Amino acid sequence: MALYANSIILPPLKFQLYPYNQYTGFTNMAIDHYIATNSEKTFNPIFRFYGWKPYCISLGYHQSVNLIDKKLLKRNGYDCITRPTGGRAIFHSEELTYSIIFPKNILSQQQLYIYMHETFTKVLNKLDYNVVLATNKPKLPKLKDLATDYPCFTRSAETEVEYDGKKIIGSAQKIYPNSILQHGSILIGNFHRNLSKYLITSENERNIIDKEIKSKTICLNKLNGKNITPQQIEEETLKQLESDDNISLIFKELKEELIKKAKKLYKKEFIN
Repeated sequence: MALYANSIILPPLKFQLYPYNQYTGFTNMAIDHYIATNSEKTFNPIFRFYGWKPYCISLGYHQSVNLIDKKLLKRNGYDCITRPTGGRAIFHSEELTYSIIFPKNILSQQQLYIYMHETFTKVLNKLDYNVVLATNKPKLPKLKDLATDYPCFTRSAETEVEYDGKKIIGSAQKIYPNSILQHGSILIGNFHRNLSKYLITSENERNIIDKEIKSKTICLNKLNGKNITPQQIEEETLKQLESDDNISLIFKELKEELIKKAKKLYKKEFIN
């Protein structure tokens, strides 16, 4: 069933916003984890947009890195990182990534998922992409340590932003003591399809993965013949947030001191 749910109504909130910037995969995940870890019981939601430099495969927290050909990745100038969130692998490349850290005493994890996907459905509609909010999807099956079960975009959650049944956004969450971290990838180009090249698997399984990703995902640049930039999506998202009388935006800058602390914490907790 596809719809504009409009089901999540927020109380008056001030969103702290960190504008678009590009970082390494390690730095991006470190920042998200650090901010979520240090959130207090009462705080303003924190919204961040970012890109990946170099391109990077991120793995869900419970996925094994043993299926990744890290030597080939490095040889081609790409990177790999394990996310603090669950879910499956994504090759971050031609996309806009968002993260939101939200007080969990305001929205549940399911409500946050719906709210963000409602928001991006409206944003993309205003940018002339005929996407829909698809609901009542089956719940994800238990994660298996198999190459064919590795890619994020071949599996659908209960609420997805789609075009003609194909996913445009892949998101994941982690619950912290005081907050929910949700981050996700909005596909702009098709480079994410190269994920299978860096999986240690058979040629037959690689072909299966390629076909699944191609059949179950679509990027914005293929929808209406127009090329769009991450900054254009970011700008329209800010307009959408500001159209809600209960939301005001406070623009912030990531300080180098915070980034250093974030890297130190992430290395301690996630990097063996």
